[in-house]
Parts: sequence; C-alpha cells; structure tokens
Amino acid sequence: MKTFQLFFLFFTLFAFGQTPFTDVTKESGIDNIYDVYQGLFGGGVVAFDFNNDGFEDLYITGGKSQDVLYKNNGDGTFTDVIEESGLFKDNIIVTTGVSSADINKDGHIDLLVTTIASGDKQTKKKKTLSPNLLFLNNGDGTFTDVSSKFGLTKNNFSTSSSFGDINADGYPDLFIGNYFKNFYFEDSPFGTHNIALLNHYSINEEYETGDDELYININGKYFKDVSDLLVDAGKGYGFGGVFTDFDNDNDLDLFIINDFGETSESNRLMVNQYPELRFENKSRELKINFGLKSMGVGVGDYNNDSFLDYHVTNIFAGPFIVNRGDGLPFVNLMNNVGTGVNKIKSFKDYESVIIGWGSLFLDYDNDTDLDLFNSNGPINPMVNPIPNILFENKGRVFEINEKSGVMDYGIARGSVHFDYDNDGDQDIFVVNQRPVNDVTYYGGVVGSKLYRNDSSNDNNWVKIKLKGNQSTTRGLGARIRIVCNDLNMIREVDGGSSHASQNTSIIHFGLGDNKKIDSLIVTWPGGKTQNITEILPNQVIEIEELYIEEPSFFDSIMNYFNWN
Repeated sequence: MKTFQLFFLFFTLFAFGQTPFTDVTKESGIDNIYDVYQGLFGGGVVAFDFNNDGFEDLYITGGKSQDVLYKNNGDGTFTDVIEESGLFKDNIIVTTGVSSADINKDGHIDLLVTTIASGDKQTKKKKTLSPNLLFLNNGDGTFTDVSSKFGLTKNNFSTSSSFGDINADGYPDLFIGNYFKNFYFEDSPFGTHNIALLNHYSINEEYETGDDELYININGKYFKDVSDLLVDAGKGYGFGGVFTDFDNDNDLDLFIINDFGETSESNRLMVNQYPELRFENKSRELKINFGLKSMGVGVGDYNNDSFLDYHVTNIFAGPFIVNRGDGLPFVNLMNNVGTGVNKIKSFKDYESVIIGWGSLFLDYDNDTDLDLFNSNGPINPMVNPIPNILFENKGRVFEINEKSGVMDYGIARGSVHFDYDNDGDQDIFVVNQRPVNDVTYYGGVVGSKLYRNDSSNDNNWVKIKLKGNQSTTRGLGARIRIVCNDLNMIREVDGGSSHASQNTSIIHFGLGDNKKIDSLIVTWPGGKTQNITEILPNQVIEIEELYIEEPSFFDSIMNYFNWN
C-alpha cells in the first residue's frame, strides 16, 4: 500500500510538473531582438512559407535595425537570409508590424511591412513619417519593393496591418492601422517630441489620432484606397484590426482595436454589408465598443459553439469577448472564465501589473479546446518585468499554467503560433524589444524567443492547408469546421492579428482521443463550401478549392423556368 501511495504521488508530481514548452531559441540559430526607436512601438512577426518547401519561415520586423527573414531549414534550425532576399533596408526605416498574402495570386506569398518613420542617410537623426512597404515574392527566394506601384504612398505612423477578401473577388484586400496622424520627432526645441516621453496626457493633448487605411485589391495589380468606407468607425489611436466573420454570414467583417479608447475612440466592429461594398458600425448595439488601452486581439471559438470569440489585450486584464450569435450582443466574461488577471507575480516575486500585447488562441495540448497565450511586456523605457502567460482551458474555464515554460521576462510585443517542426502541435514565437535603459538589475536583456511545444500526450490532431483558386491563395478568412461524433469545432484562417503579427495560415485542430473525423467543411469567403468525410487523424490535409462556374444570364433564365 505504501509503495502504491509513493508511486501515485510521483505520478501526480510528474504529470503536473512537466513543462510543455521548451526555449529552443539558441539551438534553432535564432538570435533576434527588436531594436526599438526611442521606445514603446513594435515589433511584429509573421509565420509563412516564403519558398514553398513545406516548412514555415519567420519574418520579423527590426525597428531601427534590419528586419530579419529566417528561413526554416527543416531540421529544427533557421538561417537569416535577409541580405540576399531583396528585403534588406539600405536606408533608415523604422519598421513595426508585418502581415502576408499572395497579392497577385502567383502562388508566392508577399509581405506588407508597416513603418512609423524614415531617416536621412546623412544626418541619421532627422526622422519623418514613412510610407509602408509592400514586397512581392519573386518565387526565387527574392522580393521586390512595389509599394509605389501598388499605390501605397501615404506617409503614416502605422502600427500593423491585416489582409482579408472583403468583396469575395479572390484577391486579398488590406487594412492598415495608424496611431498618430502626425508625429514631430526631433522638431521640438525642448526635445519633448520623443516616443520615450509619451504618456496618457501628452498623447491625448498633443497628438491627433491617426486615419486608418482600407484598400481594395484590383486584380492583383494595385490597391484602390477606399478608406472612406471606414468613416463611421471614427478615428482612434490605432493598434490594428482583424478581418473576421463574427456573424457566420460568409463575409469578412472588421474588428478595429484602439489604444486610449476610454478617452478617445473605442474599439469598433464594422459589419460587412456584402454584396454591397459597405460597412456598418454595429459596435454599440453589439456591446463590443470597449474603451480601453487595446494592444492586440486573438480570435477563436473557445467553447466550441461555432461562434468566434475574441480576446483583447490591455493594461490590466483585457476583455474576454464571448460571441452568443444570432445577433445578440457580446458579453465580457473575463472574470467568469478566469482570464481577468490584473497583476501577476514577477521577477524575484515582485508583483507586476499586466500589460498585454499579443493574444493567441491555440490548442497547445491537442485536447479539443482552445487555450490562450498572451505575450506581455512593459511600456519601455519604463521597465518592470512582466511574464508571458499561458491560460490553459480546463473546459470553459482557464487557469494559468505556471509551469508552461513561456513565462520569461522579455519586453514582449508581437507573437504567433505555428508548427515549425511539423510534428503536429503548435509552437510559439515571441518578439522581444531591446530595453532603452539598463535592466541589469532585472536580470538583463532578453531577446526574442522560440518555444518548441514538447507536450507529451497521445492526443490526436489534424492540420489543414488550403489552396484557393477562385478565393485567395491560402484561403485567408475561410472557416473550417470539423465534426467528430457530437464535437463541433471551427477555425478561421488568419490574415493578421495578435499584436502587429500574423499566425500560421495552416489550420490546426487538436482531436483528443478521437480516432476519426466524420466530416470536414470548408467555407470560403463568399459562402462556397466543400465537404470531406471519413478522415483519419495525425496528418496534414491539403484541400484545393473546386472551380464553380458562374451561370450565364441565359443559363439563369433557363434554370429559372426549368427549361433544361
């Protein structure tokens, strides 16, 4: 009996003492840190397969230093190939966020990099607002800057971007979030126009809110500015937006998040009126107009009710926005589901206020419910260590996994989930900033981190890779539903979310002990569906969109009168 008790105690400690994530940054060859300009803003990361070799790569913005393109070598390591890629910055440009899409539908994934400033090569001091950067993938490992050619010429203080096909024409459209309308940089004789000196008062009193941008993709040849469609959204201190079909009506709506929403413009939900090219602001009616210091947004159906829910990061706990469907208002359940954590134990047991940036829904343990990861970090240069948090879904209620392996003390910003080693579970990458001031007393500088998922269980999984033909190449904004007995789960292909970042476009489902998927349904933007049945787990399924010819006017008349 005593032997059994000792065994049970050992087993219990072992089961709950395992660390699901392992920091493999060094052995992977990644050596990165975001070089912040003065303070606060940036950076972002996108997980995408730029060379179509089946392994997802990473593009990471660099701030005032070089951006990085890490090629996944397929053996657990990465190599920086920025110099030979055509993405190398040959002048001073301060980059912030990044997202990706196949702009011209040539089968190669392109990049949109947001910027807040550019500088004079000679003086290296004078900064002005800068246009954002659009790079077309040439398909040979190189990229070409086509920003001007595609009509992206506005100088703005841009924080992030997102892609989605709002008119269901098969070409990815573009949203860009802008924070300030203008920023004076070093023009002030007293040096007060410095990002490092910004605070709640100076931002609201001295700087006008930015004008967000919306562009329609015209046949993959250029972007048409249709920002006037967002006039009802107002102007806020924009940290971005996400294209998402919150109401399951087969078109992509736009959820815009704003900083200082309690005193300026709050968050906005713009409802797509497709097939009309028009949005309606339904934020107030749907009670999603939270006024707070919104930094990032995660999207996922946490309770498997077939409606997408949203988590917004904030200073203190951010709202956990539950979608009840059927036109009902959203409800904030952060205090009910366990994510309403305002303070957390930090470095040397100090207590720190949560300052959240990136937000990711992912099923890290393949148990069929979505967990929640938040990348947290201080404002910078004001630095107080704040660990990242993995909230584990225990069945509609979340608990902090304090043994997750992801609770480092970097100055985190953007984060993404993806399966870099193709082993069927989701890994995490976090962008960390270089501190403006010395932080030796807080443990020193912490670079960006790659966390490998080493969860040890026998749960099954499936991954789905879409290939659009009439839709966008990777099916951005498409919804995938799988049915296993009484279990229904949905996912949406991400076009840009978290904080200034974009997750993998390869959809992942944890299946638990389910040994078969009864049906898998893909709903492409616009409403076209495809159905596959009787699928075995633990594999990657590639689904190519079927062509559906639109009937001619003559055929429509014949069908209407049933003359065929």
